[in-house]
Amino acid sequence: MKTITYTFADGTVSEHEVSDELGAVIAEMETQERRNNKRETRRHTSLDYLNDKGIDFTDGSDDMLTALIKQEDEQEFENLLLSFLSPKQVQVFKLRFIERMTRTDIGRQLGVSRQAITKQLETILKKLNLFSEKGCVLRVCRGYR
Repeated sequence: MKTITYTFADGTVSEHEVSDELGAVIAEMETQERRNNKRETRRHTSLDYLNDKGIDFTDGSDDMLTALIKQEDEQEFENLLLSFLSPKQVQVFKLRFIERMTRTDIGRQLGVSRQAITKQLETILKKLNLFSEKGCVLRVCRGYR
C-alpha cells in the first residue's frame, strides 16, 4: 500500500492509502504532468524574466527611449545604435520601435519573413540589454510582440 498526499487549493492536506498499482499510475501521471509543463514553458520567456534582464514594457507615458530620442537628435541616436547594432539592425529597430510598424509590414518592406524579423528583433534586444547592463538605462517600447 502507498500513501498519496493531496494538497487542496485552500491549503488543507489529505492523505489516502492506495494500492501499489494505483500508486504507480498516479506517480506516472505526476511525472508526465511535470514533463508536459517543462515542455510547454521552455520555449516561452516570461515578462518577469525580461524585466529582470532590464527590458521593460511600459505604457509609453514615461518611456525612456522616447525621452532619449527627444534629447538627442536623430543622427546622434543612430550613431549610438550603430555602436551596438549593425546598419540592418538599426533599420529594423527604427521601423519597429520608432515608426511602430508591425513585424509583418517590416518583413514585406525588407523582403524577408515575419519570423526573420522576430529573430532579428530578439537579437537586437539582447544586444541592447548588454548596452543597458553597461550603466545606461534603456526601456524598449511596448508592443514588441
